Amino acid sequence: MSGRTSGVSRMYTDTRFGQSHLYMAGDRDCASAPPLVCFHMSPWSALVFEPFLKAMAPTRFCIAIDSPGYGNSDVPPGQPTVADYAGAMLDVMDKLGLERVHLLGDRTGAKIAFEVARLRPSQVQRMVLISPVIWTDVQREQRLQYPLESVNKDGSHLTALWRLSVGLGMWGGRSLDQLAEVFYARVQRQDIAHFARRAAAEYDAREALQRFERPILILNPKDDLWDTTPRTKPFLTHAQSRVLDLPDWGYGFIEVKADEVSTIVNDFLDAP
Repeated sequence: MSGRTSGVSRMYTDTRFGQSHLYMAGDRDCASAPPLVCFHMSPWSALVFEPFLKAMAPTRFCIAIDSPGYGNSDVPPGQPTVADYAGAMLDVMDKLGLERVHLLGDRTGAKIAFEVARLRPSQVQRMVLISPVIWTDVQREQRLQYPLESVNKDGSHLTALWRLSVGLGMWGGRSLDQLAEVFYARVQRQDIAHFARRAAAEYDAREALQRFERPILILNPKDDLWDTTPRTKPFLTHAQSRVLDLPDWGYGFIEVKADEVSTIVNDFLDAP
């Protein structure tokens, strides 16, 4: 990714939390394939999907939405639940008139995808999920106890987040230049950076997984959730659902390997 990605447009639409910002690519009038709606990990924004949207554009209409409070979307008035985030995403889908869709959710975004599918099971055809997690009770409680992020007068919070992002991002293959292009999405609104993470920690995906009767592809890169993602396997009910281990890929792979990811995703979404 060098410079911002061409061929991706942007717009705002009204939701229950004010305006939501989204990125779009591909032919909106394409009738041969349901559109793909993407939900990002948090605290980042849908900005990280730009290279992937461009790679997917020749085959289908794709949308990536900034979750409420992240990127350029308006901030919710208080701590949302995953159901609240999913409701806002459904507001966007309804405004765009999307009747049948596929979903892609990355980490926190996977929990949002679970809930969208639970609320609209007949609307969601297939799901691709990146590193969804089913926490143990102990792990869930630990995540709920994470300290809130703060803003320091000397800017040391930015240095700490940069070092963390470099460690994780370069592990996944991002260059420093690539990371620098999206880093600002990580440091916006430190006062509410914990909102989506806390909502995701409180959400139990097991029931939503079991109730979804259509195919699910789970992508499992070798990152910090490599060992926990396979816990989803017992809850996959459709014969075509599976976990795809990606031992040579890491954190942020959807940016670095957008073309390869688009091939995997298209092959899954287009399967009979």
